[in-house]
Amino acid sequence: MVATAAGKPISVSRLEQKVAQVRRGPRGRHLPPEDAGAESTRVGRWIVQELVTEAVLDHELGAAGLARHDPDALVALVQQVTAGVTVPDGEVRSYYDRNQDLYAHPEVRLVRHVVMGHRQAADGAARDGVARAEAFEVRRGELAGDLEEALFGARAGDTVGPIRTEHGWHVARIEAVTPASVTPFDEVRAPIAAELLAAARIRAFGQWLETRRHALAIIEPAYAHPGDPVHGLPSHRH
Repeated sequence: MVATAAGKPISVSRLEQKVAQVRRGPRGRHLPPEDAGAESTRVGRWIVQELVTEAVLDHELGAAGLARHDPDALVALVQQVTAGVTVPDGEVRSYYDRNQDLYAHPEVRLVRHVVMGHRQAADGAARDGVARAEAFEVRRGELAGDLEEALFGARAGDTVGPIRTEHGWHVARIEAVTPASVTPFDEVRAPIAAELLAAARIRAFGQWLETRRHALAIIEPAYAHPGDPVHGLPSHRH
């Protein structure tokens, strides 16, 4: 026996079956070889933790009156356990204030742009207003040097150039300017609150599950958590 959970034993053979199942699955390629000595032993200890968690969850699902094999049962259990979890309004606002970069929108300029090989051709493009060039959006940092400075120093409707770079002579017309902005808090309050609540529920459920493991499971010392320093004690409650 490697452990008991909710009064039911978990046998060595069950552990061996689970290890074999894991090795056959997607996680198998990340595991050390079966004959890897201490590393293989450590794998077995990790798998024991999974078996104990599965057994405790199975017990708690039954205690909550939920069908153990219903794929939605675990979701229902999480909802039951975390029904009282809330997120204060101040925490929502604090998240928004700390993460302004998530809600900031840089200035965007819609430009029409051509590049010519010679200055004379570029002068002609400037006179024509580069009207036939395709328009595209530009943000600070996407260009460089004199060309970017000219584009972001002009007003909507202005034509800049010719400006020489390593690629040739540039002429551009600024068609429109969308100023930098920040999405108002009220517009993102609901999604932020939902995200924080989901994270809080995950933490709360994890803490609750750990408490139930401590209450319901006893793991034999040889199979205790790989990082646990209490190997060798008569028994290890997890």
